[in-house]
Amino acid sequence: MSPTLAAAGRTPEHDRLIAEHGGALALARVAAVHRGTLELVTDDGPRPGFVTGRLSHAALTALDLPSVGDWVAHDPESGAVHSVLERTSALVRAARDGREPQVLAANVDLVVVVASLTRELNVGRIERMLTLAADAPADAVVVLSKADLDPDPATRVAEVRAAIGGAAPVLPVSTVDDSGVDAVGALLGPGVTGVLLGASGVGKTTLLNRLAGGERATAPIRDADDRGRHTTTWRELVALTGGGVVIDTPGLKLPRIWEQASGLASVFSDIEELAKACRFADCRHAGEPGCAVAEALADGRLTPERLAAQEQLAREEAWAASRRDERARRERKERTRRIHREQKRIQKAKGRR
Repeated sequence: MSPTLAAAGRTPEHDRLIAEHGGALALARVAAVHRGTLELVTDDGPRPGFVTGRLSHAALTALDLPSVGDWVAHDPESGAVHSVLERTSALVRAARDGREPQVLAANVDLVVVVASLTRELNVGRIERMLTLAADAPADAVVVLSKADLDPDPATRVAEVRAAIGGAAPVLPVSTVDDSGVDAVGALLGPGVTGVLLGASGVGKTTLLNRLAGGERATAPIRDADDRGRHTTTWRELVALTGGGVVIDTPGLKLPRIWEQASGLASVFSDIEELAKACRFADCRHAGEPGCAVAEALADGRLTPERLAAQEQLAREEAWAASRRDERARRERKERTRRIHREQKRIQKAKGRR
């Protein structure tokens, strides 16, 4: 089922922004991104929009390019995209080399982090994805799939909720008996944009089938290790029977954070609150006297694993910041070189005259 612009979350603000283009362009939303082309949702239904050469700014970065979920101004005749409207949120991770950002989804209201109860839960992966959501910013919910295969899903839910410090609601879901599916669907009503995040094989596509009322292809799970294969190979905007839309994504293992200062503070707010009671404002929680975090570790209010996860992500954030600073220095140096070359060219031209 193809989404309409109304179901995709069109608002009067979008129409106002389009009107600023003088009526020559129309509103669309990016449903998928392929090499050189976009799939758009328009008033006339889905259509491909050719992007090459249309976004003509000389200094486009990865954050400027159209991504799935973006609202864009396009030419109804050619399908060409001329500009990306201002985003309300963006789910961003660091690319493989750590030097550039990658937008996973734009204008997202709810991040659905999916983990499977049929394998050992990776709380660190959940925390990373919640951090991405918090910095987007977007609401988040953790879905524990395949609950029908766990003898005590309620206990597992309580364990995960405690492990993430109550950073997000946790829902057990089974697509076999459909328990919990309606609860997830209720969060994705008309005008809401969700995105599914999780590793391969945790049941994202099967859950989406239930929510969208369709049968998207799923891959079998390996019996040896209960691991899945990549069923979804690109990000795509999908309409739901409840009226909202969801961006389906390929499996993510451990997404690197890009710029998550506020996300870390939100997801690890329990540690942030404890740290406020430390004797020293610059306490590193490494043996300093009067450390409230150390006291919480000693009496069991805080687990070593959760503190280690927060420290690991903080180190990644600092590393990513250094890469961004390094890139900024290179760009400033290159701009300075260009200015000096131009000045020399002008001086030479004056001398010849």
